[in-house]
Amino acid sequence: MYNFKDAYSEVYEILKYLDENDKAKIPNEVIEAICENRNKDYTFELDEEKTLQEQKLLPETRAILFNLFRDYLASPRQKEIVIKMQRDEKIRTEINKKENYKNAYKKCQ
Repeated sequence: MYNFKDAYSEVYEILKYLDENDKAKIPNEVIEAICENRNKDYTFELDEEKTLQEQKLLPETRAILFNLFRDYLASPRQKEIVIKMQRDEKIRTEINKKENYKNAYKKCQ
């Protein structure tokens, strides 16, 4: 069962599943910001039979979790891979935008 309201609430609930060593890697001010921005009346139920990747999360939630991993939990090698993935995704997005603009321009002629 999922009852999504906002990304910060989802991230807050997911952080509860981190072990203490990993949680300690995330600066307190980051965790405090997540806590302050979450909806206090939020309910979240994780489907135990699914991995975190299979959970249906808001795109904003995935972005926050991705950045937390990149900035605080990843090893140097993992961080290098993540940064490359982000760069490649940005390039793909820009290429897609260019194609969409080109197609829209053709339709206007």
